[in-house]
Amino acid sequence: MKKVILVSLFLVLLFAGCVANNGQNVSKQNKKYGEIEDCKIYPEDFRRFDCYKEKANEGDIVAQSWVAYYYNVGQIVPKNQAKATTWYLSAAKAGDVYSQRELGLNYLQFKDYEEAFYWLEKAANSNDAIAQREMANLYDKGKSVKKDVNKAFEYYKKAAFQGDTLAENQLAYYYQYGYGVEKDFNKAKYWYEKTMKKGDAYGLSQIAYLYANGYGVEKDYNKAYDLFLKAAQKGDKYSMSWLGYLYEKGFGIKKDLEKAKVWYIKAGDDYSKKRFYILENKIKE
Repeated sequence: MKKVILVSLFLVLLFAGCVANNGQNVSKQNKKYGEIEDCKIYPEDFRRFDCYKEKANEGDIVAQSWVAYYYNVGQIVPKNQAKATTWYLSAAKAGDVYSQRELGLNYLQFKDYEEAFYWLEKAANSNDAIAQREMANLYDKGKSVKKDVNKAFEYYKKAAFQGDTLAENQLAYYYQYGYGVEKDFNKAKYWYEKTMKKGDAYGLSQIAYLYANGYGVEKDYNKAYDLFLKAAQKGDKYSMSWLGYLYEKGFGIKKDLEKAKVWYIKAGDDYSKKRFYILENKIKE
């Protein structure tokens, strides 16, 4: 009798093991890809996207952020910000800082400033420079929060110290005009020079402006002209208007009214249009 029971028990365990192994085999057969690291071996095509999508559906946070990214920029798959936002939200809720930031940026585009603020603040608190800069912009403009240049300054400062070019320019601007901090042309120059050295047109134009007016530096129209020209060659309209003015007045360059008109036309702002009209019609002032 005992032998019969033991044999029966053995058969039950054997059958259960076979079922379990068979289930594992089926599961492996249904999985098309290996680990998430394996997704990187595929070129930037549907194979890589499918790999990330499979992992994303399994709950992998990194994979979810990648799927969101591809939908967000329209790479490999057609651009679909609604799907991107859904995937970013899944990863953001799980604590992925990159997804929190990108989710916040998407909500900015949707003009949902409350949601944007919520997710950008989370990413900013995790020291994400772009999120910090965007938080500064929200406080600067008073979007979803009360306008507060002091808080904006602090966020710009955090992002600038991480090398964010836009934040560096904004921090310099705050120092230049005394927003949220005491006016300081030397510190403004310090931060503008950082972006200028990166080839940033705005930084170039503002250093030129400081030299043209003698703010924090000795007035030098020659340096101003050279810097405005470099910025204008990068497409900066503000610098083009200044070049028109410098040629019109003969500051830092030989006076040339025809060249002044050319730069005023290129600039195209209201001031430049007015100056062009005056020069073209030889109106005495």
